[in-house]
Amino acid sequence: MSRNSRRVSPGEKLLPTQRQSFILDVLTEQGVATLHQLSERLGASFSTVRRDLDELEKRGLVARTHGGAQLGAPPATSAGRQPVTQSAEIQSAKEAIGRMAATRIEDGQSVIFDSSTTVLEAARVIAASRLRITAVTNNIQIAAVLAESETVRLIVPGGSRRPGTFVLSGEPGDSFFGRLHADVALLGAQSASNGRLTDSRVEGASAKRLILAAVRTPILLIDSWKFGGPGFCDVAALTDFAEVMTDSGLQEEARRDLERRTVNVRIADFNPGAAPRS
Repeated sequence: MSRNSRRVSPGEKLLPTQRQSFILDVLTEQGVATLHQLSERLGASFSTVRRDLDELEKRGLVARTHGGAQLGAPPATSAGRQPVTQSAEIQSAKEAIGRMAATRIEDGQSVIFDSSTTVLEAARVIAASRLRITAVTNNIQIAAVLAESETVRLIVPGGSRRPGTFVLSGEPGDSFFGRLHADVALLGAQSASNGRLTDSRVEGASAKRLILAAVRTPILLIDSWKFGGPGFCDVAALTDFAEVMTDSGLQEEARRDLERRTVNVRIADFNPGAAPRS
């Protein structure tokens, strides 16, 4: 097989910044991950993941471990203070988007929570608000947060845990979503470009499409740095969402593009200098 005809894996088609933001999402979710786990979830080769980890390590965002990586702790300054790193800003942005999303949920609604670290932040706010809702999620970590609230009726459709994640996929969950008619869905994102939500995994794209078909008001929660180059699989047009919520780090060029496409965008302000929630 010639070099030009060699099959390119999904993760190789992403921009380096998109792969690196995805790696940070995984580490935010799990704390630590092996090279094999990151390669499997991203759909990229070991060598590509190693290069991305090297770059993230140079920026002080991750610390390399034997066979993998974990979120990095920022070095102390000469004054003994911890500087705010990009990973802290990422978490602050996720929390701001989560707080905004929570304001769209009302008493008595049925709400689907997609598997996403940004949706997880919305779930934390909603669980603390004592809203009386019916919640459906295929994410074990989000389910654990919602289970702490006595006012949330929690439904976990079931399925098989995807290795290295908190996600349940396949049956019986897929069939359950196919029969669902929920009020609101909070969906997360891996990447977006040219007015479309994209994903590096076929399974991830399919799961989001199932949720979109099962809900009246879909709301997309997407971190600003996830706008850019294309992912491997199309999920849906951004205009298919009732609202697209992102943070104030959104680049002006991306903002103008969304406005031109008449995407209903809402911007969550956050303080880059604030410490993330403990």
